[in-house]
Amino acid sequence: MTKDEQISQDKINERIAAARETLGKDLVILAHYYQNINIVRAADFVGDSLQLAQNASRQADAKYIVFCAVSFMAEMARILCQPHQRVFHPELAAKCPLAEMAVINDVEKAWTFLKGTGMRIIPVVYVNSRADLKAFCGKHDGFVCTSANAAKAMNFVLSQGAIPLFFPDENLGRNTAHTMGITDDEMFLWEPYTDIAEKDASFIAGKKVILWRGFCYVHVAFKPSDMADVKKTHGSDIAIIVHPECISEVVQRSDYVGSTSFIKSTVEAAAPGSKWAIGTEINFVNRLKDDHPDKLIVPLKEWGCREMAKVTSLKFLQVLENLVQDKPQPEVTVHPDDAKYAKIALERMLAIT
Repeated sequence: MTKDEQISQDKINERIAAARETLGKDLVILAHYYQNINIVRAADFVGDSLQLAQNASRQADAKYIVFCAVSFMAEMARILCQPHQRVFHPELAAKCPLAEMAVINDVEKAWTFLKGTGMRIIPVVYVNSRADLKAFCGKHDGFVCTSANAAKAMNFVLSQGAIPLFFPDENLGRNTAHTMGITDDEMFLWEPYTDIAEKDASFIAGKKVILWRGFCYVHVAFKPSDMADVKKTHGSDIAIIVHPECISEVVQRSDYVGSTSFIKSTVEAAAPGSKWAIGTEINFVNRLKDDHPDKLIVPLKEWGCREMAKVTSLKFLQVLENLVQDKPQPEVTVHPDDAKYAKIALERMLAIT
């Protein structure tokens, strides 16, 4: 297929369906909720990070796993699937900016400093992270978590008499801690870009949670003013439901807060005629709106993930047709040492979920 070739979406969908039929049980397609509607409709499993991690670990019979999301999620599938299985991603350059806000050198420096305080610390890394950071947690008795089970991971660490070092998403860590009755005064925000020599360990004394300065650019876009605007437009009785990666001022003013799967199940279970303003990625909100015409569903603000959008239907089709024709193409790979220890941290997560 040349760059200049024009192809309709209907034709792309037809060819995707034909390739899927040819590959049969050898193929499993995983797609995140934020993917475009044509990819979602073609997937075998659609979910949030936790659901996709669980499904990736169960696909022992598939020869090929094609993961449509940002790259760290495809790495997660590579870590959890069997060695003989091959994992592909339609656009390996689709990186999560949040995942790039914590890198192994900075985390190791923070770890050395914090351990030097004599406190017992257990690292908890959000699934939106690089494989080597998941491996770091595996090596240090830590966990991976998702937005759906962050509270369980944090509670487990606290039950061990330890302090969670939660990275890289400050907002998810802060909002999760709030639900557990932990105040802002009981949290310490680690600034990874300051000179470590300037850090004073005395400020950490008495803290229950250590957070990392990081954020999702999609979810921090939602502001309290957006909430006021949507109520002005659609009435004060509209329910506002948001993702916990939003800033705490938005979370605290919302009617419901939870992972993408929580948002989906809550809106689906709501009564016909109910009104919802949803603070998360626009592709997902629009799909809920299309699937539930009996309810008023609007975005809190129209805001999308540019990286997820890099995974297009045409790129997805090219991966499938390359598999059908047995053409060489890039595979998702993870360094064996990182995979070994990251899998330990991921399996700890799945064990407490």
